[in-house]
Amino acid sequence: MKKVPTLSSLGCLLASLAVTFVAPSTYAATQKAKESDTAIVAADPMTALAGLVSRVTPEYASRVSFAIDSSAGHPVISAKGTGILITAANVRECARAYGYYLRNLAHVHLSWNGDNRSAAKFVVPQEPVDVPETLPMNFAFNYCTLSYTGAHWSPERWLNEIDRLALNGFRYVLVTSGLEKVWQGFLSDIGAKSSISSFIANPCYAAWWNMGNLEGEGGPVSAGLIESEAKLGRAIVGRLRDLGLDPVLQGYVGFVPHDYSQHKKDIIPQGQWVGGYNRPAVIRPDSSAFAKLAKAWYKNLEEVYGIKATAFGGDLFHEGGNTGGANLEKCAKEVQDAMQKASPGSIWFLQAWAGNPKAELLRGTDPEHTVILALEKNLSENNGLSRDYQGRPYVWCELANFGGNHGLFGGFGILEKASGDAGGASGFGLLSEGIETNPIYYELFFERLNNREFIDREEFLKRTALSRYGSADPELVQALSLLAFSVYSPDGMREGCPESILCARPSLDANKASTWSNPNVFYNPSDVREAGRLMLSAAKKNEKLMQSSGFRYDLADVCRQVLAEKAREILPQCKAVANDKKEFSAKSAEFLALFPLTADVLATHECFLLGRFLDGAAQREAGTKGEMTRNLRRLITTWTPNITSLNDYAHRQLSELIRYYYLPRWSAFFRLNGANVKPGRTRETVVTNNGERIVSRIRDDKNVEAIELAFPTAKIPLLRKPKGDLLLLAEQVLK
Repeated sequence: MKKVPTLSSLGCLLASLAVTFVAPSTYAATQKAKESDTAIVAADPMTALAGLVSRVTPEYASRVSFAIDSSAGHPVISAKGTGILITAANVRECARAYGYYLRNLAHVHLSWNGDNRSAAKFVVPQEPVDVPETLPMNFAFNYCTLSYTGAHWSPERWLNEIDRLALNGFRYVLVTSGLEKVWQGFLSDIGAKSSISSFIANPCYAAWWNMGNLEGEGGPVSAGLIESEAKLGRAIVGRLRDLGLDPVLQGYVGFVPHDYSQHKKDIIPQGQWVGGYNRPAVIRPDSSAFAKLAKAWYKNLEEVYGIKATAFGGDLFHEGGNTGGANLEKCAKEVQDAMQKASPGSIWFLQAWAGNPKAELLRGTDPEHTVILALEKNLSENNGLSRDYQGRPYVWCELANFGGNHGLFGGFGILEKASGDAGGASGFGLLSEGIETNPIYYELFFERLNNREFIDREEFLKRTALSRYGSADPELVQALSLLAFSVYSPDGMREGCPESILCARPSLDANKASTWSNPNVFYNPSDVREAGRLMLSAAKKNEKLMQSSGFRYDLADVCRQVLAEKAREILPQCKAVANDKKEFSAKSAEFLALFPLTADVLATHECFLLGRFLDGAAQREAGTKGEMTRNLRRLITTWTPNITSLNDYAHRQLSELIRYYYLPRWSAFFRLNGANVKPGRTRETVVTNNGERIVSRIRDDKNVEAIELAFPTAKIPLLRKPKGDLLLLAEQVLK
């Protein structure tokens, strides 16, 4: 196994502690993150652990105790009277061990898509239980995750997510909330105060701003939002450190506004990114000006977050950036030297994506303080896991979802096989852009994080059904098995799920919704329908199943998939009769009827509601006149203020979107074109994906475009609570 960077200072501190016992917890109130302009001090480990138990399982709070023993090789769960005692080397391992206990012994199921406690039982083990070791560098979040998924998280939701990460065994977590204030101070310090309003992007678009792809999108950002995001960032950092996790903050890699007027001889223009966005310029890291700017950056970073970071993110020349002939080896050395001056011993996490990091740049990094995040979108079973990053340790990062699209998808075979050190990896990474989907796949991913051995599929599915649904009925296990062998077993590399054409821009030739996705269906749709029928049959026999939020989500998700596949059958039939007015009218009506039925199915679960999706963003923007929710509505539809190749990239199957956005687009298309649908004029744009040139064809349709561009501020009914009878709807869909 490759050498792993040294533990953070926090980890070393905890490792040096002698054995410490804590009495059964009576901690009830949420431990608030300490906010200070100068420092955030981690809570006492026992207080932090007691708070975790009380937040997640308050009913167990008086029966769970912890002990920290620096000599512990792996966590152990043992009996202590009528309760349990968890002994581990540090607070992070104690939290992970409690997560293991909840999943494997108590059958408490925690999920983004519905928690379940119907099968839960507090178990006192007769003999001590050894918790398997995990890899040391488990990492959470892509920059894109924090915009496509995290932008709609309220502050409370964010802190709950950190509890989930701790229970599942993560160590490093990317944090970008608060960078708006860092940039505000930094730009003032370097004489670019006039660029603040045009450079800082709305948090919905912060991912691509922080990766150097665009400037100022969704802005100008209000002073109130800048302050609230800084407060949220400090709270996130505080909760992470309380639980022994390391926040990964943004390192300085040379970004400045594209029109920055100082140090002109040292600036490398970066041109434009996809969609015609101006990219930030880059101050050459191998220039004398870089060190001065980096010093100003790290000063502001520490002031905003109140800590010296132990780990940094930040990528040079991301997705086609212009190197300008710079000495990349020296650039990497200067960037990392600045990090080490700001935070001695810190780690630099580099994303391996779209040709980066280049070999020359990698040579300039310090192997002792560099880790590569290997973003992997090939989830097929035959994909190899080995990597060679010039001896630098790397994290194998799943990338199953792009843009937050809804669609059944994942990689069962590869996760089942990725035992041991995953082909030399130092950890696993959760880097999908949209993570609140496909709970069965992610349950397997979390199992892999905490299980270094071979995973038996049948046993895993039985345990998952019992925990998630409260029942391991053979029909439920068979349904999950059908999905595992079909939609969760891709046959090669692809960019996410086969997309629903209900969400596609109207065209009789539509076979996908977004520019970069693969339209090929690699599984038998009848397997999905049969899985739905088995789930429905089990629910008819056991009425308690409908009390499980996880079961209701999964049944609705399968029905949604069945309707999406039906649309893929009907649209070619519409094209076949396009010259017959009567036949075309009947067939197009059949296609349009799928929209309200899909919307009704989705309305039965809170995770498929646009209103609920927007509420978290509304809490983040309180008092700022809707700038977060307005931008979020645009991000998940047109992406840009115009219609470009990014249109529908982040499409979602949420009830109100289906009813009030996708249905009107298709209705206008069919109504205005009638039986003589013509190809229309098509605009072609050449875009790239990992070096591959793709022609993006966008059909000119002013009527559809009017619906699209109006949506960010359109008034539509929004749902906050589920409604409808899912069993009746499932009968209608699956009959």
